[in-house]
Formats: sequence, C-alpha cells, structure tokens
Amino acid sequence: MLRRASQALWQAVGQWLRAKKTTRERLPVVVCGLEYAHYRLLTHFARSTRYRALAVIDDYPWHHGTQVEGVRIYYPSEVPSLVERHGVTAVVYCHEDELGVFADETRGQLATWGVPCVRLLPDEEDIDVELTRWLTH
Repeated sequence: MLRRASQALWQAVGQWLRAKKTTRERLPVVVCGLEYAHYRLLTHFARSTRYRALAVIDDYPWHHGTQVEGVRIYYPSEVPSLVERHGVTAVVYCHEDELGVFADETRGQLATWGVPCVRLLPDEEDIDVELTRWLTH
C-alpha cells in the first residue's frame, strides 16, 4: 500500500514538473548575423531558461534554409512574418552595421510592433539579464 502511494506521489510530481515546464515557455528572439559572436549567442540561448533563438538572419543566399545549432537561417525580409507568427520578443545583434540588412520598411514594422533591436555581446556576464533589462525599459 505504501509502495502504491509512493509511486502515485512520484507520478503526480512528474506531471506537475512537465506542466510547469510547458507553461513557462522561453521567449523567442531572432539573432541577426552569422559570425563567431553570433554562434556564441546561439549556444547561450540553447541553454537559457528564459529565451530561445527562433531564427538567424543572414542575407547570403547560400545560407538560406540551412541551420546553425539547430536554428534555421532566414532572409531579412522574412523577419516581419516571423514576428507575426511567433511573437518574437527582440532582434539581437552584435555589431552596429548588422542592422543594415533590414529594409527601412522592416525596421519601421519592428518599431511599430514594439520589437526592439538589442545589441548583445557574447562576452557579457549575463546575457539574459542584459536582454531583460533592455526589454523592460
């Protein structure tokens, strides 16, 4: 009898943990760029409990549709659709010139939707805290 109660308790705990995990979904971000610094951001987001990399943005046609660290590479023109379909929280980048891949119309749409472009450096002490700081201002 005690054994059944113990098993039932562990099953209930397991169900609760699975439910808790699915209710706190990680927030999707888009990484703009495809250099070593961006790869480091992708590996960080793969381990993050708060954010996840939904997409990587690059304008080279030979990268389109491939994956880096399990994240698909998209053209800059596809970002508005990604924002609408997946509720992207932010576009993150490492170098100032990387946002030049976006057309003025795309930048305007991001601003209208309240999706900030946030510069993050992979060497920062806590990337999640820094991104959250930008998103809460």
